[in-house]
Amino acid sequence: MFGRAARILSEAVMGFLALGALSLGLVPLLFPVPPGVSAGIDLAEWIIVGLFALEYVAHLAVAPDRARFVADPWRILDAAIILAALASLLPFVSDSARNMLALRILRLFRALLFGFRAGRGLQGTFATPVRPVPSGPPRVSALGEADAAPRTAEWSRLLAWSTGTAREWVHASNLDPQRLRELAQAVGIPSVVVEAGLHESSYPRLDAGAKWTALTLSVPSKEDIHRRDPVMLLVAEDDLLSVALHPLEVQAPPSGGDALPWGPRCALDLVRRILARNEDLSGRLEAASRALEEIPAGESPGSFFEETFRLKRALSMARGDLWRLRSLLEMLGDGRRTLPGLDEEGRRLAGRLAEEADFLYETVDNLRESVLSLIDLHINVAAHDTNRFMRLVAIASTLGLIPAIAGGLLGMNLLDSPWPVTLGQVAFATLVLILAVLYAFLAKGWLR
Repeated sequence: MFGRAARILSEAVMGFLALGALSLGLVPLLFPVPPGVSAGIDLAEWIIVGLFALEYVAHLAVAPDRARFVADPWRILDAAIILAALASLLPFVSDSARNMLALRILRLFRALLFGFRAGRGLQGTFATPVRPVPSGPPRVSALGEADAAPRTAEWSRLLAWSTGTAREWVHASNLDPQRLRELAQAVGIPSVVVEAGLHESSYPRLDAGAKWTALTLSVPSKEDIHRRDPVMLLVAEDDLLSVALHPLEVQAPPSGGDALPWGPRCALDLVRRILARNEDLSGRLEAASRALEEIPAGESPGSFFEETFRLKRALSMARGDLWRLRSLLEMLGDGRRTLPGLDEEGRRLAGRLAEEADFLYETVDNLRESVLSLIDLHINVAAHDTNRFMRLVAIASTLGLIPAIAGGLLGMNLLDSPWPVTLGQVAFATLVLILAVLYAFLAKGWLR
């Protein structure tokens, strides 16, 4: 029940209600109103405040983190709106007390709060959702050459990674900014580099360093086609460190490439699994594209263009990531770029992965072109329907203008008219002119 109420009382709806409450709150302050109208305004304000209270309770019930929900500045504003209403809208407050200066100032304050809340409704409509900053302890795990699965590790093990000698793959995720700075200081790289590599809009790239090579990859989400989690790898010949900002599991015992050193072996195996994720993503995007293609062009729902543009955005993101990943793997395959310990066998493996990335890139690119063609088709059909309606409006306006002009010039002033015509003759001539103009429109095909 709370979930349905939270969906109905969206930010846009609450912004509209806040705008209405702002107008209602200012009317008694700006104009003298009769007692009946004042009572109606009070009732409407009570209803709006009640809806605000219901929206607050519903979203609080479904919030994953209620403490953060209560501490949110906009939710504090909602609470202030609800509490401020109690002082001036209580049923037992008399009319004389209601006109006290303090309560009038409080009413003005509440109206201004509603004005700020209306701005929040617009912000929720146009703003892009932002993922919350990670909270809670970091997740650290380690995977050795002889391990069948990752094992939990301590944060201190991660900080000591750069000085260790074990052949391990250490992975850390769910890192807040303070943890990222500690990590960057421990491994000896600027924190700006780590934060830039783990940014939401980062793309696959390779940066060579003195001790290790930094490889940044984008991992598609299994649930959300629009989300991609960046992960940064610090690849050494015998060990590997991977870092992700949000909770992300990327470790698994590598399959194949047993002759490769541990670091590049794990890195290339992760690339292989990321390509498998992209293959699954391309399948889901293709299914979504086919579902949209089955909608008749003349019967597309109101949300059609929103869905297609979101699908196009997801395809563009996947296309860009695959293009950069393909180029990176091609450079590893032909020796223009390298990883620590990457030998001839590793370059051949990178070349095969580049071919797979190229195939996925072509698949996603073709899907994107199909979606663009689908958008153009629906836009053209909608434009054609609009033009047809405007032609009908033009025809009706023209045909209606003919008798209006004839009546104004002749029909309404026949007694004093210098023309030797009767009312019937004017009506007949007007009808003939209308039929002639209508025939001209029919000949042009405007009524088809």
